[in-house]
Amino acid sequence: MTSIEGHVFVAILKKDGTEVDRQSVSLRYAMAQFVSVPPGDYTAVAFHESVNPPEASQDITLVTDELLQVTFTYLEPERQLLNIFVQHYPFDMSGV
Repeated sequence: MTSIEGHVFVAILKKDGTEVDRQSVSLRYAMAQFVSVPPGDYTAVAFHESVNPPEASQDITLVTDELLQVTFTYLEPERQLLNIFVQHYPFDMSGV
């Protein structure tokens, strides 16, 4: 399944309340990755207009350029967006 009622889930990255990036999300993996995100305070949001609640968000502070991964949990029978989980990884993997 890739959409609900013809609309896809989106992951949105905001900084100071302004959208800085947006990605469509497949329900199969329920995950989006934002690459090389500069340091700063962000809000990651999972959104779909036809579920309840329509969005879930989490604030995160990055201290270096990082890959930001946004994952969410969606309950299909009830069309509920349950939560969002944000992980971040160093973008420069040369030291690993």
